[in-house]
Amino acid sequence: MIKILGKLHFAIGLACLAWIAPCPLHAMDDETAKTIADLKAQMQALVDEVKQLKAQVATPAPTAPALPAPSATYNPEPTQANRPLMELPQGGSTETAPTKIQEGPGNLPMLDVSDKGLIFRSKDNRHSIRLGGLLQVDDREFADEGSGQASKFLIRRARPYVSGFFYDDWNFRFAEEFALSSPNATSYTSTIAEAFLNYKPINEIQFEAGKYKPPVALEQLATDTFLPFNERSVTSNLSPQRDVGFMTHGQVVDGKLSWAAMVGAGARNNSLNTGLDYDTGETGYFRLFAQPFKGEKDLETLEGLRLGVGGSIQWQNTSNAGAPQLFQNYTTDGGNTFFSFPNGLNTYGEHWRISPQLYYNYDSFSVLSEFIAEQQGVNTAAVGAGGGNTNYQSTAWNVTLDYVLTGEKASLDGIIPKEPFDFKNGTWGAWEMAIRYDGLAVGANAFRPVSQGGLGISATSNASEVNGFSWALNWYMNRIIRLGCTVEYNAFTGGGAKGTVVENNELGFITRLQLNY
Repeated sequence: MIKILGKLHFAIGLACLAWIAPCPLHAMDDETAKTIADLKAQMQALVDEVKQLKAQVATPAPTAPALPAPSATYNPEPTQANRPLMELPQGGSTETAPTKIQEGPGNLPMLDVSDKGLIFRSKDNRHSIRLGGLLQVDDREFADEGSGQASKFLIRRARPYVSGFFYDDWNFRFAEEFALSSPNATSYTSTIAEAFLNYKPINEIQFEAGKYKPPVALEQLATDTFLPFNERSVTSNLSPQRDVGFMTHGQVVDGKLSWAAMVGAGARNNSLNTGLDYDTGETGYFRLFAQPFKGEKDLETLEGLRLGVGGSIQWQNTSNAGAPQLFQNYTTDGGNTFFSFPNGLNTYGEHWRISPQLYYNYDSFSVLSEFIAEQQGVNTAAVGAGGGNTNYQSTAWNVTLDYVLTGEKASLDGIIPKEPFDFKNGTWGAWEMAIRYDGLAVGANAFRPVSQGGLGISATSNASEVNGFSWALNWYMNRIIRLGCTVEYNAFTGGGAKGTVVENNELGFITRLQLNY
């Protein structure tokens, strides 16, 4: 710039000389006239150069095109805004996220195809339909197995679904299951996994009707998609997967306490093929789940602490449906039956469950602990001579420790990688490791002779207790694909009959490829 100003000053001086030169102050010789002519020519050349320099200064330098702004709606953590519609409970409670939080902020497209599924929205965003699906392909391999049917490849779950809301406050979900109805099922079936309608005028009081998970056990309420292990613990043997009925529920005290009360048709434990009223009598369910330090920033380390209790109560009549619809055999977390109910066993009398539970998470670490006890009234008249009305009791427990190796937040709502797997760019998704101790004990009355008030169950073909230890490693390649491996060991008390699951202790290796869209 200084150089340009210097040339301008010089050009102005020459211009002054050119103006003075023609004035007839005195006579000029030929040499002087030639000098002045040369100066005029040089001045004109400088003026032209100045004009060119001024034009260059006035023209702005070319700039690189602006890059598009990054998306403001993507959040790698599993916040409510990123969660599938009606797919997940909030931190193990029975609640679902508010509609606006489910969908996320801003002006959303009416048709959205992304890793969150296929979503159709109304122009005013008061109505939405989401299409998605869950596919789980397993390989179960066992060492020194007593039953030759234990090791296998299988489709564990194939579940297309549609969910969404209308008029903001009405939520719905329908999911059909094309796979195993329970961990120990030996054939594929098709059944309704979920079909319900939920009305949420306010968060404190909501109403739900249809087929869904009853509010009892914590691990059973956690979604199938984000379990850290391939199967739930043995506590799931004592709680129903689904039931058909009507529920009122809500959240109070700024979301620190959720409550639920349900009346259901009655359901056998740990099976999707349930929820039909077989004249056994209706079941009442309840659950309280508290997060007492929620929102307390001064107690950040305790904010993730949750305490709860769930249960059920039922007075059952004798059913004409028969045993297959009433009782679900107990299975290990490897999916093998270690305790079978006798043919002809029928329901009668009081049936109750109680389940205290704890969940805590902080950053990448979480712990889940649960205990459940069940007493079932039965009638053994068709089991053996001298049978009548009696009952049996079972108890189960589990403790699960979970740690996300790559730093994402540990949550019952699943893990979403901060950086999806991309071999070319050197990103590797999210990695999770978990360990679990669980166990189940069957009361002694189940093994007493029928004539002595027991169930007459064989103590050599069935185990009276199982204690297990499991280790899992999961790779979340992105929001859709997950590859997991579970190693589980179960030690049986009792049993030992040849050719049965309880002949030897169980050591299993279970791998799973999961697609969740």
